Amino acid sequence: MTTRIYSLLLIVLLIDASSLFAQINNMETASQFISSLASSKYDDALNNTSVDFKAKVSTEAMAKIWNGLNEQFGRYETLVIPDSIDKNATPLTLSATFQHYIVPLTFHFNAAHELVGFFIQQTPKVRSNVSKSPANFPEEEVKIKVKGGIIGGTIMTPKNPQKGMPIALIIAGSGPTNRNGNNPYGAQSNTYLLLAEALADNGIASFRYDKRLIGESAHFENNQNKVVFNDFVEDAVILGQFLKSRKDFGKLYIIGHSEGSNIGMIAAQQLNPAAFISIAGPGENLAKILETQLLTQPHLADEAKPIINLLVQGKTVKKVPPELNGLFDSSIQPFIISSFKVEPLAEIKKLTMPILLVAGTNDLQVPFNHAEKLKQANPKAVLLLIKNMNHVLKTAPASQQANLKTYANPNLPLNTDLIIGLINFLK
Repeated sequence: MTTRIYSLLLIVLLIDASSLFAQINNMETASQFISSLASSKYDDALNNTSVDFKAKVSTEAMAKIWNGLNEQFGRYETLVIPDSIDKNATPLTLSATFQHYIVPLTFHFNAAHELVGFFIQQTPKVRSNVSKSPANFPEEEVKIKVKGGIIGGTIMTPKNPQKGMPIALIIAGSGPTNRNGNNPYGAQSNTYLLLAEALADNGIASFRYDKRLIGESAHFENNQNKVVFNDFVEDAVILGQFLKSRKDFGKLYIIGHSEGSNIGMIAAQQLNPAAFISIAGPGENLAKILETQLLTQPHLADEAKPIINLLVQGKTVKKVPPELNGLFDSSIQPFIISSFKVEPLAEIKKLTMPILLVAGTNDLQVPFNHAEKLKQANPKAVLLLIKNMNHVLKTAPASQQANLKTYANPNLPLNTDLIIGLINFLK
């Protein structure tokens, strides 16, 4: 199961230096720096940096960094500079708009207004409206009010929609994963978009959405420090109630992927859908999952264990080792504490509707034995183990490197056996 990573360090060059060529202000330095990168003028870009920066970052390295950003976030478009901003602030954060993401770039300067380092220290926001169905199924963009803000999502229907057709609520997995199944940290698989197309091709509508604080659901009154697991459950319940209220739809199905399985099985207790489908859903408490994943890195496991123990007790941790900050950053500790309280085996026992448990034998994140544990907890559930399917629901080899390559291939189709098994169960 993927963990939430809300900060991604790109460059650490916070070195005190001076220069003979001072810019007018820090904002102008940042603007000229990015403008030069966008024009592939890497020497000009480095002219805006300190002597020590240039000593550590060559023209070739600068080109590689910038091209890497464009590969990860899509083609660069523009730098957004607010009217009301301290032009000499350090650090200075400006939003860079790329093809698929809006990326907050944080710049650091010395007294001479030279750039000494830049980072991505906040979560890039997915521009969800850039991925549409290549199969041209009808889509409807929907905005739904929930506690503290608005959730944005997409309803996809068959090409010849029928009144009373069933509709599936697709709940995304962990992290800043958007409605299409993509996130800023390497997942560009279009998993949920492809799943919606497969359903539409078989007469089933679907609603996939950006969870709060993600993509077009980013404008909430609460900041991420206050988000807890139950917020996602409450959102799913409101969205499910909205779909049930629509007269053009009939049966409601809930499909939860990875962490979305936990969200979905708790929401299902209130929504009472016609069926609940868990795909790559965890069969253990998140605290145990994290401990298991860290066993392959003993030095990290030793550092993480006392932190996990405190979080299990509901206590926050002020000092986190830098190498574990992606896992236990203070901004997401309240969410982790609330997630640790969820016991999947206890929750699935409460469900009385038909249940399908799907797992792939080559899932590197949630091993297929988790589905077997869920099956033991609710023996009436149908268990579907799919050979050679990985966590993003693609056919993939067992080797880690080759498996992870499929995460970045949006054109790779979903595993065929998954679609056949899912449709057979629902129909």
